[in-house]
Amino acid sequence: MRVSVPRDARRWTVFLSYQIAALLAATSWACSSLIAAEPVRRLGGPRFCRIRMLYVTAMLVLLATATGGWSTLDRGDMGLLAVSGLVGILLGDLALFTAMARIGPRRTSVLFTANAPMAAVGGVLLFDESFTSWALVGAVLTVAGIVLAVNYGSRIGTHVDVFERVEGSLVAGATWAGIGALGQALGALAAKPVLDEGADTLAVAAVRVVIATVALWVLARPGDRLARPARRGKLKPSDHLRFAASAFLAMVLGMSLLLWALGHGDTGVTTILSATTPVILLPLLWVRLRQAPTFGAWVGALLTVAGTALLL
Repeated sequence: MRVSVPRDARRWTVFLSYQIAALLAATSWACSSLIAAEPVRRLGGPRFCRIRMLYVTAMLVLLATATGGWSTLDRGDMGLLAVSGLVGILLGDLALFTAMARIGPRRTSVLFTANAPMAAVGGVLLFDESFTSWALVGAVLTVAGIVLAVNYGSRIGTHVDVFERVEGSLVAGATWAGIGALGQALGALAAKPVLDEGADTLAVAAVRVVIATVALWVLARPGDRLARPARRGKLKPSDHLRFAASAFLAMVLGMSLLLWALGHGDTGVTTILSATTPVILLPLLWVRLRQAPTFGAWVGALLTVAGTALLL
């Protein structure tokens, strides 16, 4: 999977290594989580996801049109891309934002890291990819890190903060995050054959989000009933700026940096570095909350990334 780089942009390769690009992608996703945390809590995960996807769709369709990527798609690709969008975005994003509304961005980001081992297992089963003995160690470390970060990550008193508060059952929130990670992994696996055939990545992403966005709005009421958002607050005019900023940071800037890294460096290293979002999120929360994260949060996030590195 490679992305073409315009000639006038090639000079940036002198200053930007693919490792830095992957880390910047993870940082973009961490910043997007912080921006989304308050409106997600107030509006509920499903509603936030639906409105945000309108901005994501507009941005990706414009980018795919500007780069001429539509011509790389075939009609035969639409079936897999529909499955990828419905499973990876309709189910995956809806579940992840539902989890964020219940257990906050830090726990959700750690649990989301589980999509890497899920995708790796799927690659072994579906595409005959290799699976070394170190993968079992990596899987154990990843699970241990998730348990530590989720259960022992909050200080006394931070439960009232929008970033750390648990609304309802912690198990229910963690389950939604796990469903979201599984959906994201399955969605990526469904799109892999299309990307391997040389389809433009931005065009693939645009088709996925268009299909998923339509489905999100068509199934709005069933989605709300299924997710049972804890809150149904009012939409503020300022929320639209957060929708746009979150969409740009996560789906445009973050994804573009990841694709650039994949096109210029080692895929395994890129995937590992881009999975450091839970670790990067900790100092950002430290600055935002003016309180150091707990030892359990640091150890859990680091173990999760280390496990992902061994697995991949």
